[in-house]
Amino acid sequence: MDQDDILVEGCKAGNQQAQIGVYRKYYRQVYNTCLRIVNNTADAEDLMQNSFIDAFNRIKSYKGPSAFAGWLKKIAVNNAIDHLAKRRPQEEIHASLPDIADYSESESEEFIEYRVEQIKKAMNEIHDEYRVILSLCLFEGYDHEEIGQILNISQANVRTRISRAKQSLLKHISTMQSRNGMVVSATGNGRIIL
Repeated sequence: MDQDDILVEGCKAGNQQAQIGVYRKYYRQVYNTCLRIVNNTADAEDLMQNSFIDAFNRIKSYKGPSAFAGWLKKIAVNNAIDHLAKRRPQEEIHASLPDIADYSESESEEFIEYRVEQIKKAMNEIHDEYRVILSLCLFEGYDHEEIGQILNISQANVRTRISRAKQSLLKHISTMQSRNGMVVSATGNGRIIL
């Protein structure tokens, strides 16, 4: 039995120390997941707390052997998405985007760090729907099928939304870079280099 299994069994038995152990082990991951989706620290903290409460209330439904962290993260993702749905109505936004190319190995580390900061800032600027789908895909590691199940949409719709989200992200990055004198360029193969 690994540590997660021991903690889960303790939680199922109502052991408060086991609940504290689960919280200490996973609170940062759950908070960061919520923050990437809702883009508000206060909301992310509330959602993190609610996700742990939900998890402890539903702990008896956790059957394993799937990763407990994934089960807990799915609760957090669903709570964050539900929060966004209640906060403002969904809008349909139309666009398309080529893939973002990987960075060149010859670039300086400072420039790469600068680009990462630009991407983080742009993520905060894009529409909630786009931030959610990019967070699920890029940061949480869900595949198109899993994202479709979470958001209750088809895989084709997932691909379309990811493409639109990337375009929106690039548009925000381009605007920021043009203000700072940097340029976003397209390669001959239709890929965008940030």
